[in-house]
Amino acid sequence: MLKNLKSTLTLIPLSLGTLAITGFIQPAMAVNLGIAQDYNVFVFGDMNQSSDSEGRVAVGGNATFTNFGIADRLTNSNGTDTRLVVGGNLTYNNGQIFGGNAVVGGTVKTPVYFNCSPNCGVKSGQLIDFNAARQELTNLSQYLVGLTSTTTTEYKWGGIILTGNNSDLNVFTIDGSKFSSSSYLNLNGVGSNSTVILNILGSSVDIKYFGLNLGGINKQNVLFNFVDATQISTTGFSFQGSVLATKANVNFSNGNVEGTLVASSLSGTGEFHNVPFTGNLPSPPKPQPPTEEPEPPVEEPETTAVPEPSMVFGLFFLGTIARFFRRSRV
Repeated sequence: MLKNLKSTLTLIPLSLGTLAITGFIQPAMAVNLGIAQDYNVFVFGDMNQSSDSEGRVAVGGNATFTNFGIADRLTNSNGTDTRLVVGGNLTYNNGQIFGGNAVVGGTVKTPVYFNCSPNCGVKSGQLIDFNAARQELTNLSQYLVGLTSTTTTEYKWGGIILTGNNSDLNVFTIDGSKFSSSSYLNLNGVGSNSTVILNILGSSVDIKYFGLNLGGINKQNVLFNFVDATQISTTGFSFQGSVLATKANVNFSNGNVEGTLVASSLSGTGEFHNVPFTGNLPSPPKPQPPTEEPEPPVEEPETTAVPEPSMVFGLFFLGTIARFFRRSRV
C-alpha cells in the first residue's frame, strides 16, 4: 500500500525539461522472465493505475498514475537505479517514486515527486526495447503452454482441484471459462520448492472473489500463464505468484499480485507486491538462423576453339605444299 507518503523526507517536484541522458545501462537480464524479471509491473502498452507497486515499473506506452507509489520496498539507491521506465508520456497525479530515477521517452505532463534528494529525478530517453521484450516473452508463454502435463486438473464442488506429482516441476492446464466460473482453487501433492506453471486457456477470463490455496508451496515459484487471453478482469483476487499475460488488457481491481505482472495494458486499483519470481522454468529453444542452401555451380557453356589467323594461314600453306608434292609424284 501507499505508505508514509507525507514523510519527513524531502519531495522533489520535477516536470518537463528535466535531465536528458544517454548511454543508459539496461537492467540485468534474468534467466526466467527476461528483462521483466527486474520489475514488479511490466506493460507493453498503456498503464492507468492507482494504489502502489512495491518494486520497479516499466510501461511501453503512456503511463497515468493517481495516488500511486513506486518502489517503496527497495533499498534507496540515491539516484543510481531506475525505478520507473515509460516509453510514452507520463502523467503523475499525486504519489511518489522511492529511492531512484524515472526515465521517460515522451512528455512529462505533471510534477513528479521523489524522496531521494538531491540525486533522483526524471531523465529523458528510451531505456527498454519493448517490442523485443514483447516478442521474447510471448515466445516464452507459447513454449510453456506446450510443455507436457503429467498432473491432474479436476473441476468439482464449485472449484478447481489441482494434483501434482513432481518435486521439481508441475505443469497444469486450466480452462479459462472454468477459472471464471469457479470460486476457489486448491493445489495438492506438490513439493514446497517445486516450480508450478498454471497454463490458463481462453481469450477472456473474469475472476471475482476467488479463493486460492497453494498447499504450502512457495509463491515465488508459481507462474500464471495466460497464453491466449486478450482480456483479463479481476476483482477481490490475489495472484499468489507471477502473471504472464503478454496479449491481455488487464483490468485489475481490489486485489494484489504477489510477484511480477506482464501484460499488454493495465488499468485499475490493484496493488503489486515485490515478490520476485524465483522458479526454474525450462528454457525455450533459441531460434536458429536460417541455413542458406548452397548455390548450384554454374556450368560454363562449351565453346569451340576458333583458330588464330596465323594458324589458318599455316594450315593453308601446308595444304598447298602437300598438293604440290602429290602432283610432282604423278
